[in-house]
Amino acid sequence: METSGGRPGLLSWGARWLALTLLWLALADSRALPELIAAAVVGALGASLASLIARPGRPRTLRATGRLISLGPTRLALPLMRLVLDNRELAEALWRRLVRRERIEGSLRSARLPSDPVLRSAAGRVAIEAWGSLTPNRYVIGIDEEAGMILVHELMPSRAPVDPLARR
Repeated sequence: METSGGRPGLLSWGARWLALTLLWLALADSRALPELIAAAVVGALGASLASLIARPGRPRTLRATGRLISLGPTRLALPLMRLVLDNRELAEALWRRLVRRERIEGSLRSARLPSDPVLRSAAGRVAIEAWGSLTPNRYVIGIDEEAGMILVHELMPSRAPVDPLARR
C-alpha cells in the first residue's frame, strides 16, 4: 500500500494505529487524559509490531480455509455436537465437587495427528487446536509437529476422540 507522498506502509500504519487506539478507548470506556495517552502509545506499539510482521500480497490463509471447509460438514459439526454433550460432563463434575465434595482430577490424553495434508498445514493445526478447545470439558495443550502428536487436557475423562477433526 503506497500513499500519495510515496511512503509505503504509512497509510496502513496509520489505519492500524487508529483502529487499535479506538479499540483501547472503547474497552477502557474513559476519556481521561491518562487513558488517551495510554491508548495512543499502545496503538503506536501495536501498529508498529503489526507493520513488522505484515506481509504484502493476498493472505494465504484463504486457500487453507477453503481446504479445511472441504473436509466436510460432518467432520466440522462433530465438535459442535461435543459442545452440547460435554455440558453433561461439566455438570457432573460440578455436582461431584460442590455437593459431594469429591476431588476432581483431570486427565491428559494424547493421540497421533491425522495424516491428512490439509490438517498437517499451519491452518489445519490451528483448526485442530481451536475445535479441540471448543468444548467445556477439554482444551488442547499443544501439538508436537515432530512427533505428530496432539496433547489434550480433560476435566472429566471421556471416550471422545482426542483429535476433533479426525475421520470417524
